[in-house]
Amino acid sequence: MLNRAMQARLYAAVRCLLADKSLEGVPDSVRLAAVVLLAKAPARSAVLRLRAREMGRWLGFSESYVDHKVLPAMREAGVVETDALTDESGRVTGLEWKLLPLLAARESGDPKHPLALARKDLATLLRFCEALFAPGWAPVDGPVTPPGLLAARRGRGAATDRLALLLLALQTRTDGRVRLVGGSVKDGRGRADATVAKALGCSVSGGSKVVNRLERWELVEVVRGTTETGQFGKGRLMVPAIASAYGRGRAPLAVVAEPEGPEACPSCAQGSVHGEDGVPGEGLVLSGEGWEQESFDDVEVFQRPVAAPGDLDSEREAEGPGVNGGQAPAKEPESDVVERPAGACLHAHHSPVVSLSGSLSLSGGFSGEADPGCGGVLKRASAREDEWDHTDATTAAADRGLSGPLRGEQQQEAAAESGQSAEPRSLKGSAEPTGAVVFVRPTPLPTGLELVLAPVRSVWERIGRSAARRHVAAAVRVQLGVLRGIVGPQEASQVLAERLERRLDQQMGRLITDPVGWILGRGLVQRAWCWSQLCDEGRRMDTGADCPSCRVLIGDRRGLRARIATETARELAGAAPKVLQAEMEKRLNAAVTYEAAAQAVRQKRALAEQQVRAKVVEQRRAEYAAAEQERLAQPCADCGIPDASGRCLLCTERRAAERALAEAVDFAVMARADLADAAAVAEATRRCTADTRALLEQHLDRLHADDLEEGKLLLAARETAETLRDRRRESLYGRLMRSAEAEAEADKAYGAKLCAQHRYPTRAMAEAAAERAADEALLRAVEFLFADRARQLRIARGDQLARPAATDWASRCAELAGQELPEDRTVPTGTPVLEAVSAA
Repeated sequence: MLNRAMQARLYAAVRCLLADKSLEGVPDSVRLAAVVLLAKAPARSAVLRLRAREMGRWLGFSESYVDHKVLPAMREAGVVETDALTDESGRVTGLEWKLLPLLAARESGDPKHPLALARKDLATLLRFCEALFAPGWAPVDGPVTPPGLLAARRGRGAATDRLALLLLALQTRTDGRVRLVGGSVKDGRGRADATVAKALGCSVSGGSKVVNRLERWELVEVVRGTTETGQFGKGRLMVPAIASAYGRGRAPLAVVAEPEGPEACPSCAQGSVHGEDGVPGEGLVLSGEGWEQESFDDVEVFQRPVAAPGDLDSEREAEGPGVNGGQAPAKEPESDVVERPAGACLHAHHSPVVSLSGSLSLSGGFSGEADPGCGGVLKRASAREDEWDHTDATTAAADRGLSGPLRGEQQQEAAAESGQSAEPRSLKGSAEPTGAVVFVRPTPLPTGLELVLAPVRSVWERIGRSAARRHVAAAVRVQLGVLRGIVGPQEASQVLAERLERRLDQQMGRLITDPVGWILGRGLVQRAWCWSQLCDEGRRMDTGADCPSCRVLIGDRRGLRARIATETARELAGAAPKVLQAEMEKRLNAAVTYEAAAQAVRQKRALAEQQVRAKVVEQRRAEYAAAEQERLAQPCADCGIPDASGRCLLCTERRAAERALAEAVDFAVMARADLADAAAVAEATRRCTADTRALLEQHLDRLHADDLEEGKLLLAARETAETLRDRRRESLYGRLMRSAEAEAEADKAYGAKLCAQHRYPTRAMAEAAAERAADEALLRAVEFLFADRARQLRIARGDQLARPAATDWASRCAELAGQELPEDRTVPTGTPVLEAVSAA
């Protein structure tokens, strides 16, 4: 039970959360998950710990669906932030959810924010959600939490139904009625559909589907009354559980006029279908599907003709007396509705035909049930209807408890615990069976394979041995890994589930005698009808469309058949149709046989080529292994140590130090010497090498005093030489940046950029762009000057020939034409190209 103020606060909080921008355009499963996180959130924090499997039980989906659909959508929309919780061994034990809209509301510090709920409000919202769609818990040492009204509702649309029931329940008044929206409604739709559509933010058609599902589960009732003239009157949308929680009985579907007759006992709810003398009452008319009157305060008079259509849709009309076990009336009632006299008692006589709606909740399920000991058993009634067990009724009432938010009975507990939807209780033959009822919990699906094996759950539950279940689960994971490599990790589970569902549909209802063999041999096996690895029974596994490769094969076969038919008709012109058909089939068979033989030859040739390639690959691998073994066995080229792969570690460090020392000398010569004079370059190289070696030995003398090993000394020498080389390179780069050529290049780039300053909004932006262009030009100039000095140094040392002097194009082309082309095998060596062209 909720008072009006708390109900308004909870409804405002839920609507504020669902109206958040991050929840716009997301599925209902994501919106319901946000509501569950709000209900389970601590009073002073927006972070809570919850497993994905438990969240799936709240939403009515599997753990795999939460991991692959709900959680990624919530992260992408910015609804939550999650962190994995691990134990000491590193195994993930759960998730830490942070509801960002709730965190923002609490950080704002606004006490009037709709999401700023107190501890008692959050606890009430959690209890309210538990009563509506909690999965139910039965801890060993704790109190038992029964499953909610929609706990057994799972699969597609489960989250939408849960969210709709929660929003309707938060708007329901104490008598169970929901305030309907105003305005015009499209023909064929009811105002209840528009109300649910507005609450969910969907179309009226979608709201109609939700209302129909909730009606089938007997959680809401849509009632449309009639006026005295037989026209449709004001409709109602009711939540019976709320009315039961407040102790208010469900309002009657229709109240009609009561014929004058002997006054019956007001406390007698049984009555007689015949008069006192056993003669059927005359003028007795009941419209609608049934009636119920439990409180005189809730009576509203709605009358309509018997021939009037049903409420909103035709499904309720189908649920007539034949559905509920009643018998057709012997006489067709008149269409005129007789008004009830002003002084008539509010107790209505029973009709020969009484059919109750599915939401009627009685202890025995019989329409004429009355107080114990009031009246005898009616004619054609079962003798068990007189037996009423006070102990069972008292125990059931005590077990239900009246302390919950709805104070209502948790319906279909056994069905919710077993994961199956309970069928509506029949009103005919509703006596309890004798003996204890045993519920067997079905075999659960393997962890991580719930989505894959959901279509063949009935087949999986028939596997009795645990070893066989493990073997099948392993095979499913192997096939899942194969599909991940073909269609990707995101679509593999859905593709395999669709394949299993398609194979199960191909059974056409035939019994599967061997579940393990069927799953391994028929359900999991890919049936490729062509050469494509994406083909499965003529459909692509990635897109679900028809396989183009199979279309090509079918087109080839049709073309072959058409060609043979044309040739046969041309050669046997005037022959009988049977003769033409037989000859065509004969030639087609011969062509197919020839093509099969040719295909076998091609496969045999391809297999032989594959074997040859495999042998070549093995031979090359053996040669590579032998060469690698020989290389590893080579001694060091400097010191001669065996099995050193041509160079030992000490000699490698020594050569690295020598190379770094030589580069440091080159940088110093490039910075100070005249590179055009070879003698000056040689003298500068000799002097700089001696100075650099002296500097390196001076640094190593301090290490010799510490009696370090030879390997450590060589490592220190290499590091020192590399440090000295890097410093001299930086010094050379700084000298080149300050050169006249580099500065001129930078100035030109700066000026060119300022000339285009009209392309920038302000002069400051143009100057900043010019500075960047000047810096880039300066770096390019430094790189060019460095490369040119390195080339000049190599030429001065004789390591590289000088670049030939540039000439005009005529001289250059004549020189190139006189060169010999080694690719020309037809011309003798030494013959000029021009002569070869003239000879041709």
